[in-house]
Amino acid sequence: MELQKRIKNKILENYTEYLYLFVQFQSEFISGLYKRYQGVENGNLVLYYAKIAHQDILRQKDYDLNFDLGFKNFWENHKLINPQKHSIQKVANDTSFAKETARRKILELIRQNVLSKKNKIIAWLPNEQHKESYNLFIHKEIEELSKLAAFVCKKIDLSISKEEITEEIKKNFSFYWFHYLGAQLEYLRLWNKQFKDIELIHIFLQVSNVFVSKEKKKILSHKNLNDNSSLLKDYASTSISATSVSDVTGIPRASCMRKLEYLTILKLISQDRVSKRYYFIPNHTQEGLVSRKINEKVVKIFSQLFFIFISSIEAKTSS
Repeated sequence: MELQKRIKNKILENYTEYLYLFVQFQSEFISGLYKRYQGVENGNLVLYYAKIAHQDILRQKDYDLNFDLGFKNFWENHKLINPQKHSIQKVANDTSFAKETARRKILELIRQNVLSKKNKIIAWLPNEQHKESYNLFIHKEIEELSKLAAFVCKKIDLSISKEEITEEIKKNFSFYWFHYLGAQLEYLRLWNKQFKDIELIHIFLQVSNVFVSKEKKKILSHKNLNDNSSLLKDYASTSISATSVSDVTGIPRASCMRKLEYLTILKLISQDRVSKRYYFIPNHTQEGLVSRKINEKVVKIFSQLFFIFISSIEAKTSS
C-alpha cells in the first residue's frame, strides 16, 4: 500500500506533466470507442463484456500455471472461454446505465456483430473484421499506456523503461488488460453516474486538451494548478470552437453545441461571450459539480492501475 500511496502522491505533485499525457491518452481512447462502436455508450458496453472475456481467460491459469496469456495467443485463448449469462439489470447496475438504455445499446452491438447472443447468453464474440480492427488499435493503445506507466515509474525513481512495460503487457496480455479495462470502466462509470451522459467526457477532454497542451511546461502540482489565478489571464489561447470539437470527435455540431452549453452550465468549462469559443480553467472545478475530489478520484483509479502494473513488472524483473 505504501507504493500505491507514493504513486498517487507523485502524480498529484507533477500534475500538469501527468495531465498532459493522461488527457491525450484518454482523448484517443474515448475517440476510439466512439468511432469503432458508433458511440461512447456502445463502447462502454464492449469494454464491459471484454473484461468478462479476459477474466474467463485468466481462469485458465487455475488449471494450468503455464497457460500463455500473451497477446499473440489472445484470440486462440478467446475460443476457450465459456460465456455465462449476465442479466441486463446487472449490466445496467455495473455501468450506471438505465436498464432500457443498456438493453437498446446491447441490441445495437449485436446488430454490428460486435456482441453475440446465443441461448440467451450475451458475450463479446466479434466477427473477423472486428478482430482485425481490434488487433490494429490495441498495439497503439499498449504503446501509449506504456508511455504513461513509464512516466509514473520515472517519477517514483524506478528504472523500468517504456519498452520493458510494453513487452510485459504483451507477454501477459489478459492479466494486464483485465485490470486496465476495470480502470477504464470505473472511470466511465464515475462520469456516467455524475452526469448521465458519457459523451460529455468525450467533449470535455477536447476542450481540456487544448489547455494542458499549453500549460504542460509549468510543472504545477494538483493543488497549485487549481489555485493559480494567473491561468485566468490568457484563456483565449487555450480556447476551441464548437466546429473544431465536432471535427475532432465526430459528434454532429448541433449535439456538440448543446453539450458544450451544458458543460458551461455545470462550470466545467467557460465560453467567451465575443468569440463564442470554449475554454477550460481549473479554478472553475472548485465550485462546479466536478470538484477537486472528483479529479482526485480519477487519479486514485489510475494510481491503483499503475500500482498493479508496476508491482507485477518489478516482481518479475527482480526475480
